[in-house]
Amino acid sequence: MPLYGSFFILITSFAYASDAQNKVINVALQDRAVLVKSNVEELGYRVGDIAHQTVEVITPKGYRLDETSIPAIGKGAANIELRHADWKQTDFGNKTRHLVTLEWQVFRVMQEARYYALRPLHLQFKQKKRAIAIDIQPAQVLVSSVLPSQMNKETMTLRADIKPKLRNISIYVAMLWLSSFTFLLTLVYFIWHFDWFHLRVRKAQPFRRAYRDIKRLSKANSAEIANTFKAMGILRSAFDASAEFTLTIERLSLLYQHCAWLLPKQQDIERFYLVSELAFFAGEQPKLSLIQLKKLSHQLMRLESI
Repeated sequence: MPLYGSFFILITSFAYASDAQNKVINVALQDRAVLVKSNVEELGYRVGDIAHQTVEVITPKGYRLDETSIPAIGKGAANIELRHADWKQTDFGNKTRHLVTLEWQVFRVMQEARYYALRPLHLQFKQKKRAIAIDIQPAQVLVSSVLPSQMNKETMTLRADIKPKLRNISIYVAMLWLSSFTFLLTLVYFIWHFDWFHLRVRKAQPFRRAYRDIKRLSKANSAEIANTFKAMGILRSAFDASAEFTLTIERLSLLYQHCAWLLPKQQDIERFYLVSELAFFAGEQPKLSLIQLKKLSHQLMRLESI
């Protein structure tokens, strides 16, 4: 009986120890990082260039990076030194994503192009009393030398210039000519519309001459009422020249028969004659301003030029 009892106690103790060991292993597996990625561009570096290394680690939720596990910045005499480090973490689900960005700068090179290894990383992530340690093998970057790898005649001789490839630019030339023609045509129109250059006026364009004279009066510093009377006289003279006889408000129908192109402004013309005759013959103050007379003469000039 004592023999069977001792054997039973031994089996029970062994089972308990095995169960405890399994729990420890499971906890260790749960605390282990789920994913580790390291990325760095390997090619295309010279003295002074910066290599960007990105390390992505996914751990169980709640772990935070131990800042002291990041290599010291600029403390060493290696060919490549750490210049800047940045990190951030994001929780999603029951995991935490850590993103560590490292900037390595090339300080020294050899006389030939070769690979240089970055410093190895020993990152630690902690949560209260728990910790996860991750060792990342050093990445390598290919750095070219300042001088050619071989100082011989071929490397020291300048290469011939590469002639640019000919392109068909006929469509661009056509578009340029079309744009230039459109611009010139638009410019001519604005010159005619606003009478910028005061081109020589034909005798058959009395309203253009009237517009220029009234425009000159609007810029004068003399009394506005006196200039308004002068402007009305100038505009009436333009009407007389167009009709080829002296006009009054009663004879405007003859004007429309002789100058049918003035019909679109018939209402404004009749109002102008009514106001001007009241001002000239009844002694009333003109009810049209100098600006209004200038605008009317400009509109008549445009009709005259069509």
